[in-house]
Amino acid sequence: MLDVVAVGDICVDFLTPPLEDFSLGDRQLWVPTLPMVPGGNAANFALGTAALGLRTGLAACLGGDPISAFLRDALRRARITSFLTTRKGLQAGRTISLTHADGSRQMITFNGSNLAFSPSDVPLKALDARHVHRAGYWWTPKLQGRPTRDLLRRARDRGAETSLDVSTDPEGWPDRRRAKVLAVLPEVSVFFGNEAEIRGVFGARSLAVAAKEAFALGVEILAVHRGGKGCAVLVRGGRIDAPAFRVVPRNPTGAGDLFNAGFVLGRLRGWDPGRCARFANALAAAHVERPEAPYPRYPAVLRRFRLAQR
Repeated sequence: MLDVVAVGDICVDFLTPPLEDFSLGDRQLWVPTLPMVPGGNAANFALGTAALGLRTGLAACLGGDPISAFLRDALRRARITSFLTTRKGLQAGRTISLTHADGSRQMITFNGSNLAFSPSDVPLKALDARHVHRAGYWWTPKLQGRPTRDLLRRARDRGAETSLDVSTDPEGWPDRRRAKVLAVLPEVSVFFGNEAEIRGVFGARSLAVAAKEAFALGVEILAVHRGGKGCAVLVRGGRIDAPAFRVVPRNPTGAGDLFNAGFVLGRLRGWDPGRCARFANALAAAHVERPEAPYPRYPAVLRRFRLAQR
């Protein structure tokens, strides 16, 4: 049995270095490097957990183009068990990420083969894991709503804990889109998101109100990304706030996915929510500050984590 399986999107990211005093407009800017790296919420999560030493799988959809071949090779080198569907006539997704010196970013995405990913592409054996994580929700529309709920229910029936990160809705959280998330939550153990996403899903002004509704639907833990403020973890017994590590934000793209990976590792090790949160913050910090090593190894993160306990 695998430790964790991610189900969702995969693409490549083209990442700029942190841009100083750059604003969008009719202009051109030279950069010293523009690396092409594996990306996508589900793929980032899988690469993160694999680097931590967890036995990891990824269910996703790729095309028949050279970028798809690049991604397959990246998963193979990371020793990730691939449950990949191939649509030979399609191209893999890709994202251009403009990263700014203040840690903010803009992303332009072509979803490509992710749009074709369907429930029948997820084999039952992919759900035989200790934890099943659903990510890239809006980028895989054929799995939104009931298909994801059914998938997570089947995973739970096999004894898995489940988690969900929907990311920001590019359409701005209209009621019909919120409903596609709310319908899934009865089968979700851990619900991840940033503050704006959590409030958007529940139409709530505060995290406390959102948590109350989440718990009523069956969610056990609400793990909230707060960027430079760290994170907040809400459970039925209260709220835990874990501060962020101070780092120079050189690579914010994927930080939330790596946070999720660290939190899930803690869950699999039986840690309490506070310890899971602190380790997840450490992993996200290590990712953000070192774009040349975006998927930190467990020993390096553990050293950082131990320093935080002194």
